[in-house]
Amino acid sequence: MQRISSLAACRELGGLAARSLRVCAWKKSLTCSERPVEHGQWAGVCVCPQRSFTGMLAAPVRRLSRRRFVFAGQSHRPFSSQGADWQQGSPAGLPGDHPGVSVVGNPDPITWIRCKVVMCLIYLQFDLDVDSEEFESGVKQALVHVSDMMSRGSYHTLVGIVSNETIDHVKARCKSLTDAQRQKLAIAMDDIIFMIPEDVSVVFDEDGRTYCFIVMRFWHMSTYEGPDDPESTKIFKVSSSEDGEPQKRIVTAVYEFKRELTKRAYPDWKVTTIWHWHWKLAE
Repeated sequence: MQRISSLAACRELGGLAARSLRVCAWKKSLTCSERPVEHGQWAGVCVCPQRSFTGMLAAPVRRLSRRRFVFAGQSHRPFSSQGADWQQGSPAGLPGDHPGVSVVGNPDPITWIRCKVVMCLIYLQFDLDVDSEEFESGVKQALVHVSDMMSRGSYHTLVGIVSNETIDHVKARCKSLTDAQRQKLAIAMDDIIFMIPEDVSVVFDEDGRTYCFIVMRFWHMSTYEGPDDPESTKIFKVSSSEDGEPQKRIVTAVYEFKRELTKRAYPDWKVTTIWHWHWKLAE
């Protein structure tokens, strides 16, 4: 399997002008294999694929219609763009309805720029806008739904939305949690503080099919009790609760979304990786 991944992972902006073509070391196939997610690191090794974005951009750019965003199992309508106003707060995306949260740092800007460039290339070649409010609203709704079903132990309802391999992985991880700990996996829409893409890539398999993979990290409020999430504490600070309610803190979750881009393929997205900081309690 050959993978075109996010541009060069060098630390200088000049490196963004060159391509870095990698195959993911933890994705052994088109379905996700288990790999610990630590501090936003997604490893890769260099390869030279037969196709590159340079050659792809030479083809005519399609502009007939904008591709819609539909998750597997959702046939009635695309996810709406409602809820996108959460980004209209501070420059870091902090919503105005979380007054006890302050911004003390920033995510890695190189990762953000790298992903935005690849998203632009995907739009130019495949007419798929994954840098839109509609896509961001869709992945947020997927996070809320999947986390709620996990918290209830209703894993059968995830079939068609989440890959079978990932469902098995989720069952195994949740089995080691108590009922109270599992219930805290649920994330409400209002609890989502911020999100950012951590990896964007296009995969060409041996059968000529093309896939898009997008890894998103979400920062959200939770009454989770356990060690602090370093990905959260370096960016956000939560003031102490003074009204007697359980102290909330900000933790992260990482979801990977996959869609086939081959012509005449069904245009749905599927969740192929799920990771919650809460699972640290079971380690």
